[in-house]
Amino acid sequence: MAITRASQARDVSSILIARSNLIMKHKISLYYFLGIAILIFSSCAIFIPGYSDYVSAKRFYAMRHYDSAVFSVSSSLRIKQDNPKGIALLEIAYPLAVHYHQARIENLETIEEKSKWPKLVREYEAIQKLGTEVQLLKPILQSGANYTLILNVKDYTYALKEAKPLAADYHYSLGMKLREEATKQDQKSAAINFKSALQFVPGYLNAQELYDEARANATFTLLISHFRGDRNISEYLRGQMMIQQSGTSKEFLRIITREQLNTILNEQGLVQAGITENNYMEIGKLSGADHILSATIVTTHRPVEIIKNQISQEREVTVRKESYVDSAGVNRTRNIKGKVKAKVKHFKKSTGATLNLSYQIMDVNSGEMVFYGTVKKRENFLHEWATFKGDDRALSDYYKRLVKQQEVFAPSKSDLYMKMARVVPRQFHNKIYQHYSD
Repeated sequence: MAITRASQARDVSSILIARSNLIMKHKISLYYFLGIAILIFSSCAIFIPGYSDYVSAKRFYAMRHYDSAVFSVSSSLRIKQDNPKGIALLEIAYPLAVHYHQARIENLETIEEKSKWPKLVREYEAIQKLGTEVQLLKPILQSGANYTLILNVKDYTYALKEAKPLAADYHYSLGMKLREEATKQDQKSAAINFKSALQFVPGYLNAQELYDEARANATFTLLISHFRGDRNISEYLRGQMMIQQSGTSKEFLRIITREQLNTILNEQGLVQAGITENNYMEIGKLSGADHILSATIVTTHRPVEIIKNQISQEREVTVRKESYVDSAGVNRTRNIKGKVKAKVKHFKKSTGATLNLSYQIMDVNSGEMVFYGTVKKRENFLHEWATFKGDDRALSDYYKRLVKQQEVFAPSKSDLYMKMARVVPRQFHNKIYQHYSD
């Protein structure tokens, strides 16, 4: 239409403008088509077997994480062997990964300190793991893609056989020096070193016996006192903490169980008299506790709120069909369009709650705080539904879904609190354990 009008115009400049506009329209259409095609291809590519691992491998390669690139592309090729780009990436990434570790080995071999042996073991094991991955992949590519993978794989079995006892000896000797120190931290370090020696060489000398001894000396005994705050929530959380902490074996932490605590309370006649904070410090000393854990729980609740919005919906639809005879005398049918309307009431019901637990761990002997922290949890509820008057054909897909929803009861304050309380103990448990495992 623009070209026709332009051709009728006497002004030459209008012709040029019209042509320019037409070209621009074609370009926009082309760009739109290409954009849609890229999106479709990308969406489809996600579902190509092995594609995700291949993309990860390329990303690792770009970041120079060559080990990860090798394992990711190997995982991809196990799924889809016929991937020339994946094979090419493997053949580039593997030598670079091996070269990286070999360079580190050459540097470590020049060092005289015995501390080099654990590091050398790790480098040997890294190359060995890469080589094993390649060797396992070779027959897979041969059978699945008829491709012979030619990569030089060096065996470090003998080097590992020589290095592991030396690495074990290094950690054993270090553990022997540390075990002579009286502090729990030194005893903990000694235990860790004896454990490392056993990992390099299982059953190495008397490392197991020494580890058990050092671990016992390094272990902290923790007493969990009453929690302050909402009584129901506080008692529940404390009870769960005692169950979880006591029921899980910790390397350097021992929890005084509820049964042990009750025995001490009965022996001291404190059950009937009631327990104060000062009592807990005394109980801690009587029970052999090193630390006492206390906590305060603060909860907040957002009341139920219902927000209502009115929305007008309008859409052009086929309201009826009409028969007619065309110019050739053929009977045909055509759609008669018309607008339909609807009034929607959109409801949003929401509520929520938060639980903040702040804790501190005190040293029984000094009364000083050694650790502290917080655990936070939030629980939100949101439900949407809708009603309407008018023609349902006017509704968008979004409101068609909402009008099928019914109003539901919102969870009560206590329900929200208990839902959070069931999750918090695990988070709290992990935080406490982290203090004693660092």
